[in-house]
Amino acid sequence: MRILAAVGMACMFVTACGMAEHAPVAGGDNLPHWAVDPGRPGRDIPAAGRSLFDFAVAGRIDGKPAYDVPLSFDELVRRLEHRLGCASNCSHQVLIPLGRSLQRMSASPDFFASPRVVVAITGDGAGPVSGRDRIYLGYQRRSNVIEVISYNETAGRFEFQLVKNYRRGATPQVVYANRNVCVACHQNHGPVFSRQVWDETNANPQVAAILSRAGQFHRIPVEIPNAIDDATDRANLIGVAQRMWIEACDAKCRKDALTAALQYRLSGERGFDREPVAEAIATGFRRRWPNGLAIPNPDIPNRDPLAFAAGTRGLAQSHVPAPLEAIAPRAPLEVWRAQDPELAHRFVTGLAQLLAGADVREIDGRLAAGPSAAASKEYRSSCTLGDAGTAYDCRGEVSLRGNASALDAIAIGNNAPLRNLTLSAIKRGPGVLEFRPGSGGHRARLANGNAIARVALRWRGAQGEAKVTVIEDFAKLREAVAALSLPDKPFSRTAVMAALDAALGLPAQARCCDDASSLPPAQADAAPATSLPPEATAFQQPCGACHATAEPSPPNFLAGDAQRISASLAHCAPRMFVRLAMWESKPEARDKMPMPPPQASRAGHPWMQDAPADAIKPLRNAVAGWLRAETGETPDLAKMLARGYENLRPCLPAGA
Repeated sequence: MRILAAVGMACMFVTACGMAEHAPVAGGDNLPHWAVDPGRPGRDIPAAGRSLFDFAVAGRIDGKPAYDVPLSFDELVRRLEHRLGCASNCSHQVLIPLGRSLQRMSASPDFFASPRVVVAITGDGAGPVSGRDRIYLGYQRRSNVIEVISYNETAGRFEFQLVKNYRRGATPQVVYANRNVCVACHQNHGPVFSRQVWDETNANPQVAAILSRAGQFHRIPVEIPNAIDDATDRANLIGVAQRMWIEACDAKCRKDALTAALQYRLSGERGFDREPVAEAIATGFRRRWPNGLAIPNPDIPNRDPLAFAAGTRGLAQSHVPAPLEAIAPRAPLEVWRAQDPELAHRFVTGLAQLLAGADVREIDGRLAAGPSAAASKEYRSSCTLGDAGTAYDCRGEVSLRGNASALDAIAIGNNAPLRNLTLSAIKRGPGVLEFRPGSGGHRARLANGNAIARVALRWRGAQGEAKVTVIEDFAKLREAVAALSLPDKPFSRTAVMAALDAALGLPAQARCCDDASSLPPAQADAAPATSLPPEATAFQQPCGACHATAEPSPPNFLAGDAQRISASLAHCAPRMFVRLAMWESKPEARDKMPMPPPQASRAGHPWMQDAPADAIKPLRNAVAGWLRAETGETPDLAKMLARGYENLRPCLPAGA
C-alpha cells in the first residue's frame, strides 16, 4: 500500500518469517552493512523505554496506571494532537480502500464502504511529546484493530503496537506486536509508504469517486499523501543516525555532532560548522563500516488498485502482483561511504531531526535571557533603496536584501545566506527601518549559532547604509555541550535537553518521554503455548514466527490446540501450496511472492535471496500430499491460479 503503508504493518496473506540465515557470507568482507537489518527484527517488548503512543494515551483509571484510548478514532487523533501541543492540525490522513495491509481483507467485499484510514503526525507541536514523523496509525474499522507505529526515545527505535478490541462496548487492549510479522514488510523497522503518485489513496480521482459513491468521502489533494511520504522518508533516517551516533562517533565526535546539530536547527536548518564533525565521523565511519552502510528503503512501489484485467471477478480484484507486494525484499536505497563529501551533512541533519521545534525555541530563549556579557559584533554595508524606501539591497561586510515586511536574504562575508526571515520589533520612520529578524518562532541565527540581534537601516534618497548586530551567545551553549557526558547509548532528546539544563545551570524541567514509571506494564501480543499435531512439526521453525500468533492476520494456522492447527493447515493447504510452489518459478514469472518470503539480509549484509532453502521442497510435498488426499488429484498450480489466488478458499476455517 502505498500506504500501506504508511503505517500498516502490512504484509500479505500467508506470511512466513522463518529461515533467516546468519551464516558467514562468502565475500562478506567486501559488502556494506545494513544500517537497519531486516533480518533481525528485535524483541517485541523494548528492552528500554516505551513508545510515544504509550506516553500519549496512558493515564490513570481507578488510581492505577492504565491505557485510556478513546473509542472514537477521530477523538484519538485529537487526543494525540492535544498531547503534542498542536495549535492547529499537525496530522495528515488518507483513505485506502484496497491497500496492502494485513487488515485489508477485513472489509471484504465492501472495500470502499469501509476504507482503511492512515494517519501520520507530520507537524511539530509545543507539548511534552515530540511526535513529528514519529507517530503513525492505521485503522480498518471492520477489523476492530488499530495498528500503531511510534518512536521509542530511550531505545532509539520504532515500536509496533496493536490496539485490539477497538469497538463500542469493549475495552481496548494495547499490546506490542510481533516484530517478526511487522518487519517482514517494514524492512526498515519503521513506517513505509508508497511512492508517488499514491494511486491507492483517495488522492486518486477514480478511487475518490468510488469512495464518494459508497459514502461521504471526498478526494484529497496529492499534497496530503506527499506529506506522509516525506514524513516516512525522514523517519527512515532516524535509525541510520542513531547507529552512526552509537557505533561510528566517539565521545568527542558526539560533542562536535551535537554542537553542529544545534547550529543547524537554530539557524533554521541553514548550516553548521562542518569541519570539526566531518573529519571525526568520516574516521569513525571508515573504521566501523569500511565497505559502507546500506540505507533501507521505506518506499514500496506505487500500485493502482483498479488496474486489474477485464473479466476479473470477486476477490481477485484485490490481487497484488508479486513485485508490488510489501513483503517483497527491498534492496538498499543507497550506500553511504566514509569518503562521501555529504556524509557529515547527512549525519548532522539526521541527528538534528531528533530535536523538537520546542527544544530549539527553548534553547534560543535561554540564550537570549542569559547574561548580557556575551560579546557582540557589528557588520556594515552600503545600500541602494528602491520603491520609496520600502526595498533595499545592501552590499559590504554584510549583504542583505528585503523590504519593510520580510528579509529575503542576509549573509555575513562570503558565508551562505540565510533566506526568508521574518521581522519583529519593527521600528520605522523617515529614512529609518530597524527590526529583529526571526525564523521558526525564534531569533534568526547564523550557521555558527550566533543570533542576529538587530538590523538597522538609514537612508537618504536612494542611498543608505545598514548595520547588523550579531550577539555571540552560542559560545555558552558550545561550552555546555563540551561539558556533557554522551555515553554509548541512543541519542535521546529528553536526556540531551536535561543534560543541557544542568550544564547551563538551569532548573531541571519535566520532559517526555523517558520515564516509564507512570505507564501500565507493557504487554506482548503473545499466543498461548500450542501442542503441535505431527503434520505441523516441520512447519514450526520456518513459519511459526509469523503464523503461531494471537492475530488472525497473517493467518495463524499454527496457533491453538492440535485440533485447531490440523483444521487450519488442511483449510490453508491450497494457499500454502501456491506460496511454496512460487519458489519454483523465476522471480519475474511469479504471480505471488513465495513463502517463506525471500530474505533481504544475510549476516547483516544486503542480500536478495533467489533460491529456496532446503526445507521448502519437503514442505511443498507435504502440502501436495494433503491436497491429493482431499481431492484425489495432484495439485495443478496453473489450474489453482486460474480464478485468482484471492478466490482460493480462505486460509483459516470460518470461526477459527
